[in-house]
Amino acid sequence: MTVWRRQSYPVNIEQAAVGLASYDCPTLSEPYVLSAYWVEQIPLDIARRGCALRLLTIPRVMTSRDTPHAIAEYDSERHRAAVVEQALLREGFDHPEIVDFGVLGISSAYASWSGVVYHPTATARALTENELFACELSVQAAWSYSDYVPAEVEADRDPVVSDTCGWRYLRGVKSRLMTERPQETSQHRAMREAIVSTSGLARRLNQALGALKDCERT
Repeated sequence: MTVWRRQSYPVNIEQAAVGLASYDCPTLSEPYVLSAYWVEQIPLDIARRGCALRLLTIPRVMTSRDTPHAIAEYDSERHRAAVVEQALLREGFDHPEIVDFGVLGISSAYASWSGVVYHPTATARALTENELFACELSVQAAWSYSDYVPAEVEADRDPVVSDTCGWRYLRGVKSRLMTERPQETSQHRAMREAIVSTSGLARRLNQALGALKDCERT
């Protein structure tokens, strides 16, 4: 899985760029793309399922820094990753940056900088697939926007944004992503907070807000 993910990543970026271009939305940069996985079945015993899900949130621990992107090297690298994976499943794996937002008896769920994984164990009471991916897409969109602004500042340029998408708009986005709602369930709130915190979005939004306000004053 981790080898496939690493080798497919450049292809996915290219496909996304082509898709955006078809809507007359050319990409301005290639920022990090958040990953989310909806897991329906885990062919492992209960003792190792949690470990497997945590590994899925940070799959790079199973590959070396020089893992090639070439498909020709796929089989050999996959074998090496499988050996590491089996060792980690036996010994256990955790990471200080992984946030657990699952609910005992309902779901197993983890978020990290590298990915989000959700495994419903009581489908009727767990979050839905649409809820997970709607949250993930909202965070991704805000992350991309807030990545563009400081990138322009660091290039000694004023960010160019539409009148309707200035700092007040971004302030509203931040509030919607980080403020509890009266009818929001505890599961949804835990998911939202885990994804937002591990993505580093809050820091980026604050930086982008400050930069846009500075541009408006000059």
